[in-house]
Amino acid sequence: MAKRAALGAAGIVGMAVGAGVFLSAAARRARRIELRGRVVMITGGGRGLGLAIAREFLQRGCRLALCGRDGEVIARATEDFRRQGADVFGAACDASDPVQVEAFVAQVLERFGRIDVLVNNAGQCFVGPAAELQPVDVEEALRHIFWTHYRPTMAVLPHMRSRRFGRIVNITSIGGKIPTPHQAAYAIGKYAATGWSETLTVELAKDGIHVSTLTPPPLSNGAPLHVHFNGREEEEFQWFTQVLTSPWTATRAERTARVAADAAEHGDAQRAVSAVSWLSARAQGLAPNLMARIFSFVDRKLPPSAPPGQTTKMRLGREVLASSQNARVQALGAAARADERRYQPSPGRE
Repeated sequence: MAKRAALGAAGIVGMAVGAGVFLSAAARRARRIELRGRVVMITGGGRGLGLAIAREFLQRGCRLALCGRDGEVIARATEDFRRQGADVFGAACDASDPVQVEAFVAQVLERFGRIDVLVNNAGQCFVGPAAELQPVDVEEALRHIFWTHYRPTMAVLPHMRSRRFGRIVNITSIGGKIPTPHQAAYAIGKYAATGWSETLTVELAKDGIHVSTLTPPPLSNGAPLHVHFNGREEEEFQWFTQVLTSPWTATRAERTARVAADAAEHGDAQRAVSAVSWLSARAQGLAPNLMARIFSFVDRKLPPSAPPGQTTKMRLGREVLASSQNARVQALGAAARADERRYQPSPGRE
């Protein structure tokens, strides 16, 4: 009798799961939009992951609006895309500056008449021991990671809400889901951006706006050259660059770009990008104490903090590389430069 009841309960659970999967797939199909002809605004769209995302949306027939802090890089990327026949607009814009963001959004609306998709990609990375962080480091992390998501979103929301249509894709990180050691400043920004994005997902659905949160793993796109390092900079540069240049631990930016476009097309709430990201986030949710022990072990293998009372300042990876005489640092820097070249616009014409 007990066995029969257990089998019956298992059957009911199986049917419920099957029905849930079916309904979820049906809802995803119903949310799908045709991307061809859509206007896609991408922050940090001139190089790195942002450039890869722009290339992917272009392949799907979209019109592009690109912004970034480096006007020269944006101009070169825009010229590249125009030579390919793209309908593209680009301008310098610091995505953390509300005045610049409002001005850029106004320019895009004047140029295209609408913004269908916003991809919040702009941001920076910070690496080093938490004990050595200064208040200014935390403020910079929030400015470069959280505010670069918040400002563009708030600037396009009135337009999207008036149309009762829009797609917002927030590129956060697996670092906004799990406690990665020596990335405390980065985590401050990414956890904030992830929480903001997930809350928008549930609040904006009633307005016809679907918000997607992407949590990619480390990417092999030359990022170490642009990362802010503190602590024992050369040692921090070595371990971090090793992770981001190895095919065993890093993912190509093109994969994240494809997932970003798919998320915009289908209005997905969450996309993990890779199996490693998906499993890591699930493990953190199901077994946080175990994950804490694992990451504590990893932390012991990373460079130690500076002695008490000694403070260090953040330095960019390219600055660490330029001043280092360490052969290992230079070899890893060369690998990072090779990755970076794949995600740079062509040199400007004379």
